[in-house]
Formats: sequence, C-alpha cells, structure tokens
Amino acid sequence: MRSKTGPSANALPPLQLAGNLTIKSYDSIASIPRTAWERVLPGEPESWDFYAAVEGVPPPGFRLGVIAAFAGDTIVAAAPLFRVAYRVDTPLQGRLRQLGDWVHARWPRLVSFPVIGIGSPMSDNCALGFAPELSDAACARAFDGLLTYLAQLAKAHKSALLAIKSLDGSAEVLDQTLGRHGYRRVTSVPLAMLDLPYRSLDHYLDALPEKTGSYFRRKLRSANKVRIEYRSSITGLEARIAELFNNTLKQSKVDYGDFEKLDPEYFAKVVHSMGDKAQLMLCWRGDELLSFQLFLVGRDRVLAKQIGMQYPQGRELNLYFVNWLKLIEFAIENRIPSVEMGATTYATKLLFGGYLERRWLHFRFRGSLWNSVLDPVAPLFDFEKNDPELKKLDAAAKAYMGPRLSRLASRGGEDTRADARKPG
Repeated sequence: MRSKTGPSANALPPLQLAGNLTIKSYDSIASIPRTAWERVLPGEPESWDFYAAVEGVPPPGFRLGVIAAFAGDTIVAAAPLFRVAYRVDTPLQGRLRQLGDWVHARWPRLVSFPVIGIGSPMSDNCALGFAPELSDAACARAFDGLLTYLAQLAKAHKSALLAIKSLDGSAEVLDQTLGRHGYRRVTSVPLAMLDLPYRSLDHYLDALPEKTGSYFRRKLRSANKVRIEYRSSITGLEARIAELFNNTLKQSKVDYGDFEKLDPEYFAKVVHSMGDKAQLMLCWRGDELLSFQLFLVGRDRVLAKQIGMQYPQGRELNLYFVNWLKLIEFAIENRIPSVEMGATTYATKLLFGGYLERRWLHFRFRGSLWNSVLDPVAPLFDFEKNDPELKKLDAAAKAYMGPRLSRLASRGGEDTRADARKPG
C-alpha cells in the first residue's frame, strides 16, 4: 500500500492492546508466512498464493496491503487492506449514475473520497480470518483492534472514508463491534452459490426440474462443436484472454467502475503463481479461442473468477452454459461440494439450482460532520436496491440467506452447507 504522497502501510508503529494483543499492517502479504495466513483462512480458493499473485497487479488507482492481529508472536486474525479514491455513487446505475458522472466531471470531490478498507478489490468476499481457537468474544476483541488501527491508518493517509468490503454472515458476530466504531452498513452485491451433493453431472441434471434439466442437456450438446482444454498456463494467450474478458465485460448491464477493471498482467500472474489451484478452461473451435473461464480450487468450493468469450459465436454455441456445466462437472468429479458462481446474471445462475447469499458493505467517514450527513442518504447507496437484475427477481429468488456458514461459524470445522440441500 505504498503511496507517493503518504506513508506506507507499515509506517505506523504497531498498536499494543490489553491482553497481549498487537495490531500491525504491511505493504505485502509476503510479510505474513503462508502457514500463518492459511491457519486463520484455511482451504480458501482465494488463498495466500492468490493475494500474493495479485498484489502487484491491482486495478487502476488501488494500493494493496494486509493487516494482522498478533497474540504474542502468533497471528490470530488477518485480512487484506486496500486504498483507493472511491466514488460513492458506484452502486448507482442508469440515469442516477449518469448524473453522478456529470457531477464527478465538474466537482469530483463531491462524489469521490479517499478510502481505506479491509477487504480486497480482487474479491467478492472479505478474507477476514480468525484463529480457530478463538471464541466469538475473542474474535470480536481482535476485530476491535483491527478497526482501531484502521482508523489510525486512515488518519495517517488522510483517508476520508473507512470501509469493510463484502463481509459475509460473520457480520452478525461482529455487528456490535462495528456499531461501537460508528459503522453504517448497506448490502453489497450478493453472490450466487450452488451446492453439489451429486455423484455425477447426470445425477445433478436429473435432480433439476425436468424442463430445466432438458434445457441444459440441449445446451450441452454444443460442447461437441468445440474443443475443451484445461490449462495451468496462458503463455501466448495473454492478449486474447484479455480481449475475451473485455468483450464480456461490455455485455454487463451494471457498471462498478474501477472495481471491475483488471490489470493486463492479472491473468498471467494468477494462473502462473497458483499451480493446479487455478484452472483455466478454454473452448476452441479449430485454432480460434472462443471462450475461457478462470476458476480457483479450494477445499470446500470452486470459485469462478472471470469468464470471457467471443460474440456472437459464444451465444451461437451456448458457450456460457457449456462453461458453467463443465465447471460443475469438474467440481463433482473432484468431490468439491459447492461452486461460488459470483455476482451478476443472477436469473440465469439461479436456473442451475443455486441460491443467492448476501454480502455487506460497512463504512463510516473519519469526520463526524460527514457521518451526520450520511445517515439519511445511506440507503440510496445500497447495491442490491440499485441493481437492475435484482429488481427483476421474484420474492422467492430474493430470499438471499443461503445455508452457507460464515467464516466465524465454520472456524476449525467442516463446512456443512450442502447437507440441507441433498436430494432425497
């Protein structure tokens, strides 16, 4: 998180707290041993290796780092950090976003604030981990220390806004701590999740409603018209993969600004740094690469990161569905119980039999005056309420609370979220 105009992330002295707790921040995850990180965040697809790979290729304008809590010499909590000039109108879409663009072009400081936050622009999940031996109360104390130190970093960097990005159900355990520090919350974009307690792809398709299963089988016939390849290298394909990703990004009905942009070196860094934990699925027709999907492999879930394709060929060959069904097959064959399908295109992803899971954005201004101004207008910046796709979903689809356990609830144990969804 090195800045040209301010101190680096670790320029501040460590924060010493009661109970032998110390809070530190670093410019690089390399300052934290891989084993220590994965002890508090075990089995995550977005692992230590992922964050080490992407910290050198952040989206435009971002500075990345990490924050950690120590009990003696042992790390008991850790998370990524980011800094950026954040446009508070990012959740707005359509005409309201056009109005925000107009204001930003003339008076940028009215809608853009320097922000420092826990979380990462490279992930839809807040990788906030706690040691498995900590009680909920001890987790809250460690988190209190992280927030106290975050406020000190915000003051040192002159960051106007503090944020906790994409927090999952752990927010319930940490809610009182967030409240004491003055954080408000709005929903972030929810994630589509799919549990896979199935023996094979055919078993999965048979478990779907009959019309849906038949629909997917027809789509899957297009797989015979392409050559599907799995790779752990993109040497020679860097420019084409970037082109396919940008093609698909342009198809999106929502615009989340710099949080969606990727450095040209991103795909090469991730794929080449993570070995078989990063898989690249490629669909070829002859010598022409028509689509790719990058996904990360964790202990309990496969996490779909990015997809890209050539249009109109991708639509004509049903490659969106081919990519997802082949990814589902990969997870089932490797006995991985779930797939995180990510945000956007919710209605289509729900056809696969999944559910939506809510994420929260917590934030506060460093100055009390701005916090007073924020209170009445904060709901306007709720991501769910501004997402045009979510507005079209019926009430049943909007029951976001899927069975996935929070990071706190599942510490030290197996993630059993698929149990409630096993077919009879």
